[in-house]
Amino acid sequence: MWITHMHLPTHFTASLLALLVLVAGALRAQQPCSVAPVLRMPSAPQIFDPQQERALGDVEAEWVEANYSIVHDDALASHLNTVAGRVLAQFPADQARVRVILIDIPEADSFSTGPERIYITRKMVTMLNNDDELAGLMGHEMGHIVTHQNAIIVTELFHELLGANTVTDRKDISDKLMRMLANIDGDKKAYVKAAQVIQRREEIHQCDADRVALQTAAAAGYSPQAYAELFERTAKTNGSTGNLLGDSFEATPSDKKRLHEIHKTLKGLPRPCREIVPAPPAEFLTWRAAVISYPDLARR
Repeated sequence: MWITHMHLPTHFTASLLALLVLVAGALRAQQPCSVAPVLRMPSAPQIFDPQQERALGDVEAEWVEANYSIVHDDALASHLNTVAGRVLAQFPADQARVRVILIDIPEADSFSTGPERIYITRKMVTMLNNDDELAGLMGHEMGHIVTHQNAIIVTELFHELLGANTVTDRKDISDKLMRMLANIDGDKKAYVKAAQVIQRREEIHQCDADRVALQTAAAAGYSPQAYAELFERTAKTNGSTGNLLGDSFEATPSDKKRLHEIHKTLKGLPRPCREIVPAPPAEFLTWRAAVISYPDLARR
């Protein structure tokens, strides 16, 4: 869908979004849904305790924010935080201390670093049609976070590429991560080995995150069907195939299975959850237009 690029004054955008939030909230309140995300145990061992896992996330975030443009705008962040607040409220408090950050990368993508940050790219925003799809996307990334998938993959990469099976403080974690990235960048064999590690984990991790996305969106009052539609639309699946939504948009052989599992999870939700209708998208479209036309990003 093509939309006009326009820059709205910040005070106008914030006031309009605040009004539309109230209207959308009232509409969603009329659609009851009783479901809770099923949080499974991590699928593999990992070497990071909770403090070390946060340190890993901090190191990764520093790398990301040193190499890409982060959007620092209260009006744009406000809408993200409103949707994120509803999604994060479905998780235990100790698992929901997550910030959602808008980032300017050429790819349509979303990803998490450690247990406390979700990044959504500006191009990803342009591919969304409503807040229900945005909520599903956030739920997907929370699915990665609550099952510690980042720590699991880094654990295996440290073992395979560095022969390291323990970590200590933040400096040690940072040193190992930078050394691992340098190996991947400079050694073709290391690159291939890293790709194999990630591919082994990908199918399980993505399917788990999809399941959490659907359950969380519904529990928060958003349409879970919207997430399935986003998956199909971005992959041009026509209902038969899919793609790696969130961490990658390149097709893989597991896509068809992912779509099958998404529809299986949808059918397993209570009927009132399946029948939630997306709220009118006026609020979302106003915000999306502001993201697209944000002047600092346009100059870059």
